[in-house]
Amino acid sequence: MKVESGRLRIDLGALRKQTPRDYLVRFAFGAAISTIAGIAALLLGPRLGGVLLAFPAILPASLTLIERKSNRREAAVDATGAIIGSIGLVVFALTASWGLPRLDPFLSVDLAGAFWAVVAVSLYAALVRLRRRNMDGKTRTKATR
Repeated sequence: MKVESGRLRIDLGALRKQTPRDYLVRFAFGAAISTIAGIAALLLGPRLGGVLLAFPAILPASLTLIERKSNRREAAVDATGAIIGSIGLVVFALTASWGLPRLDPFLSVDLAGAFWAVVAVSLYAALVRLRRRNMDGKTRTKATR
């Protein structure tokens, strides 16, 4: 996915640009992080292990590969998306943990999913507005020089 002028765009051609080595690096990072989470669960308990398993296991590898193949800006855009998604997932988890003991399980998960979507989309929209505002300010500054 790419972001152009605040709009998401899916670039399926990017899949063809990946090499088997790229996929191997992602797999290795994911396996290593999952192994560390499993060991932590054995040593420190399942709660901590579960939290560590929520870590996006291939994110470090993906960001490294994106930076190498594209540039740091593209990697930063992906990292920002991961942060927004993670915040949404925390909202999902909190909503589900509150709702599951109190509500019908299907309703609870639906409610958690709705909150996740609202938070993620709202954060994305706020970020796009903030970036546009910053870009407008830079453009005005350059024009007045």
